[in-house]
Formats: sequence, structure tokens, C-alpha cells
Amino acid sequence: MKLLNQPFRQYFREARLGIALLFLVAVMRFLFQPLFQIPQDQGTHWVSLTIMLPIIMLCYSVRVALKGGTFRDLLALAAWLALSGMLFVMLGIAIDDFGGVDTYYTVPGESNTWGHMLAHVVEGVILTLLLWGIGSVVYLVAGGRKRASAGSPP
Repeated sequence: MKLLNQPFRQYFREARLGIALLFLVAVMRFLFQPLFQIPQDQGTHWVSLTIMLPIIMLCYSVRVALKGGTFRDLLALAAWLALSGMLFVMLGIAIDDFGGVDTYYTVPGESNTWGHMLAHVVEGVILTLLLWGIGSVVYLVAGGRKRASAGSPP
């Protein structure tokens, strides 16, 4: 029994738009302080990967439900979204700490860069499961289980 219905890279192709949106939000978040001089307490309300991820997962969950996909498809999409989002955050942390650019990704005075990045790796795994759970509820409400058991998309 396979864990996923398709090769993992195929799900990347399906999630490209969502990953691109996450990248756009990550870049905006990166540039708000050094380029636009917007204080962190104001700028973080405008750009948030934490808010964007569930919204994107909601859209993909409806899409999977309407196409007759399964929970396995949702798991792969959740993994791509969560792990790519965390990769963008880790890249921002690395540039902030090692490059000396002051962004929203780190707190001034925090010196444990590697621990901070490792925490985001753990968060990526947990976030995958959380997004999968959110997606599964949306999938069920959208009638995805019925379409999947019927064997063909509408």
C-alpha cells in the first residue's frame, strides 16, 4: 500500500501557485522592515505566513474534493505547503542572522540561530499534520469523500 496516490513531485506541480503565494508573502515580510521601515508590530499584521497557509490549504482542499481526490492527496499538498513555508522562513532567518539584515524573522538579541531554525523544522512537520486536519474537514464538508468513492470527478 502506497502512502500517496501520485509521486510526491506531482503534488508540487499542483501546489505551485500556493507555494508561489507563500514565497511572495515571505518576501514581503522580509522587505517590510529594511526597505519600507515599517515597525514589526505593524508590519506583521499585514503579512503572515501563519494566516496564509490555512487559507491556501482551504482552497486546495475544495479543489481536491471537487476533483474526486482523496485524503492522501491532501496530505501531500499539506506537506508541500507547510515545508515550503518553513523553508522560506528558515531562509529569512539565515539571511537576517548571518547576513546582518534586520527583518521580521528574528528578534534582536536572540543568539541561538540554529535552535531557531531547528524549531521551524519541527514546526513544519507539526504544521503539515495541522493543515492536513484542516483540509480534511473542508474536504468532508465539500463532499469529497462521496466523489472519491464514486470513482470519478463531477
